[in-house]
Amino acid sequence: MGKLLVLERIHDIAVREPGRPALRADGRSIDYGELVETATNLGDLLHAHGVGPEDVVATVLPRGGNAIIAILGIWMSGAAYLPTDAKWAERRLDLVLAESATYVLEESVEGDAEVVMPGETGLRLRRLESGRSRSQDPSSGARNLAYVLYTSGSTGTPNAVGVEFGAIDNYGSYLHDLVKQSAVHTDGDMSVLLSANLCFDASLRTVLLLAVGATLIVAPDLKDGSWQEQIDCILDNGVTVLSGVPSWYSGLLGAGYQSRDSSVQLAFVGGEPVPNGVVRELTTDGCTVVVQYGPTETAIAATGGVLTGDDFTEPPIGEAIPGARIHLYQNDNPARATEGEPGYLYVGSAGVARGYLHNPRLTAERFVPNPAGPPGSRMFRTGDLARMPPGDGYSFLARQDDQVNIGGRRIELGEVSSALNRHPAIAQSIVFVHRSGAHPRLVACYVWNSGSEEPGVDESIRDYLAGELPEYLVPAVIRRVKCLPVTDHGKVDVAALVEFVGVGDTEAQTDDIALDDVEQRLIAIVRETLGVPCTLDDNFFALGGGSLDALDVLARVREDFGVRVRLREFFQTRTIRELRNLIGDAG
Repeated sequence: MGKLLVLERIHDIAVREPGRPALRADGRSIDYGELVETATNLGDLLHAHGVGPEDVVATVLPRGGNAIIAILGIWMSGAAYLPTDAKWAERRLDLVLAESATYVLEESVEGDAEVVMPGETGLRLRRLESGRSRSQDPSSGARNLAYVLYTSGSTGTPNAVGVEFGAIDNYGSYLHDLVKQSAVHTDGDMSVLLSANLCFDASLRTVLLLAVGATLIVAPDLKDGSWQEQIDCILDNGVTVLSGVPSWYSGLLGAGYQSRDSSVQLAFVGGEPVPNGVVRELTTDGCTVVVQYGPTETAIAATGGVLTGDDFTEPPIGEAIPGARIHLYQNDNPARATEGEPGYLYVGSAGVARGYLHNPRLTAERFVPNPAGPPGSRMFRTGDLARMPPGDGYSFLARQDDQVNIGGRRIELGEVSSALNRHPAIAQSIVFVHRSGAHPRLVACYVWNSGSEEPGVDESIRDYLAGELPEYLVPAVIRRVKCLPVTDHGKVDVAALVEFVGVGDTEAQTDDIALDDVEQRLIAIVRETLGVPCTLDDNFFALGGGSLDALDVLARVREDFGVRVRLREFFQTRTIRELRNLIGDAG
């Protein structure tokens, strides 16, 4: 089984209760006995094919049963896993595989010559010619790589964060003890909704709950359904534990989810500042809400705490988890911030990552010596401003740099701008966050090169970015400007651009008197959701609407008109007039 404590605990459950349900996904149910047997066989076969410690196995698999089995099997071989997303642009996927992966594990197709898992769970292992050689040390321990995740990079190139097995065990032990002491464990069977993308370390919080005997329920993808389908999944499967970012909970609550209607007793929330309203709604009916904070570089979470539902003025992030140390410094020097004083947040713990695998310069900048620790110890400079108010725990204040968080996904604005500036016809660009409407959205403004051929529409730039960046990095709003306005200090005047984006291309408004009741209501819903004026023929997504905004609109449509429009249908129609046609004569 190797030395990973999480794997030992999962194995022990499989021995004691082999028939205990472990996973429900893809229309099938897997018990602990089958899960461990299948993952062990995969680990043995991977090892037989030469996979071992310090190898990185990329998984090109949809979120589901095979992906979970792959993670455990890769760990059992002693190697690290690197999850990828089918929605990534081909350029990004090629870069990630060439830079970090030794092997690729993917679903087999008929005719494959090398298949390491037969039948229904058939998986193909492919060695990459560009794959780096692994360490000659055959043993696997706490200092070996457990996983590699890519985060947005300010230079335009994503960064590979390498996290070791010791960091997994540190967080896994904290999570094990937390859940064991909670009512959700003592009250009986525990089922956990897996809703996060496996490319983000928040998904590991759910996977690690296998070590306490939980049943993982793989949620339907929001892209293929609606908030209601996720709510139905929670209710139909008797889910007792949720884990997600605040915007995900906001979507559930906005679609009518109420904790009193479900079996949910424990909700983990993190990834972005936690709003009062979400906590208040979740705790109203006795659900315990646990906030988590920690960048990818600190192995899932470095702080945590139970939120009571009482109003707060600054988003709380809890206290340091066991094994972690939180340091607040006034500046980039050892002067500590005192109680109540803002400070730059550093994390020193067993959970601190190895570093950025292919970027020693950036590793040295962000992973710095810990003056409060033993010789050789390090801490991670998060780039966040925080405060330790009187009482328990810390509160989040702001980011220190151009890194932002939208929907729980970490975004370096510089990466998006760099991609824009690579376009041969773009002379200059700026990317920022626009916080009008129900959800913050990423906005890009660009100046067209005077010597270049005129573009058709901003959608041509959107199509270009879709080939350069993952979907979540493509700005919701893309606007061409004659020039970037500047302030008296010579900096780009973002406030002026925000005002411009707020108007968009919708200066000529349709006369509401000429609209029927359904059209007027739809216009109002979209205006309230996006915070911008609009007409029937405006492209919802060109106005700045994203997937979460679309889901909010469709939830309102269902509530107001009793008509269920699927997200995929709205994606195909795009305009408010076409949405009105989908609704028909309802209302």
